[in-house]
Amino acid sequence: MAATVLNCEESGRPEQGGFVFLHGFMGNRRSLQPLAAALAGTRRCMVFDLPGHGGSLFRRSDSLRALKTFEDAAGLILRDLDALGVRRFSLYGYSMGGRIAQNVALLAPDRIERLVLESASFGVADPEERRRRYLRDLELLADVRTQKDLAAFLEGWYRLPLFRTLQGTPSLQRILRERRENDVEELRQALKILSVGNHPCFAERLADPPFPLFYFCGERDDAYVGTAEAIRREIPTIRVTVVPDASHDIHSQFPERIITALRQMILEENREKNIEAVSGNREKSRNEC
Repeated sequence: MAATVLNCEESGRPEQGGFVFLHGFMGNRRSLQPLAAALAGTRRCMVFDLPGHGGSLFRRSDSLRALKTFEDAAGLILRDLDALGVRRFSLYGYSMGGRIAQNVALLAPDRIERLVLESASFGVADPEERRRRYLRDLELLADVRTQKDLAAFLEGWYRLPLFRTLQGTPSLQRILRERRENDVEELRQALKILSVGNHPCFAERLADPPFPLFYFCGERDDAYVGTAEAIRREIPTIRVTVVPDASHDIHSQFPERIITALRQMILEENREKNIEAVSGNREKSRNEC
């Protein structure tokens, strides 16, 4: 089997359907590994380090340095899944990883069993606003030069209203330890490619998806509760879950709630397949009579 370009950790049963997990900005494969571990008994789970994060560093890979666009990054995930022999799969993306997951699904809709998004934007619709957002993102880490600077930046970042329910929790301390491992230059390069200002709004193209689409947002994440309300109008079939007492980073603070919901999705899928199989057998029996 060919090696992947992006660093990838696998678990679970190769003979079962694939489930792919994409983390958010400044995270890595460990961020979503607890979700993958919980599903490994029934699925082949793959957790990727996205470009510039974890083990997927630009300085170590000509293929990563060649990435220019957001769509390039999404296409690379599909090529890596080809290398792993994965044809159809479910896709889970958090925040930045959720935007990449949308682009992956749009590039290869026939390969997607379900798309699950956690606290993810669908992009910026207005081109001028999108351009301004891109420029802001390029300046986001302008004053961060050392690991000490990064630690200070992270302290401020996680005081944003997006993360209000994390304050004073063990989850926040774990997140800060993980994020301090990042290389600032790698993060800068990642933002050039993966900024929300570097891709179009995906909502219109997802208006009638050929796969089930799920969306999780935290009850106390005002911005993304608003996103969920708006996207329901554009994508009527989307299934939205507002998680009580949570803000942006639901999977870190309340992993069991996400895991329970993912397991329920799989149970419902299996139930539907069984019903279809029974119906097919009945039809076959009638035709044979």
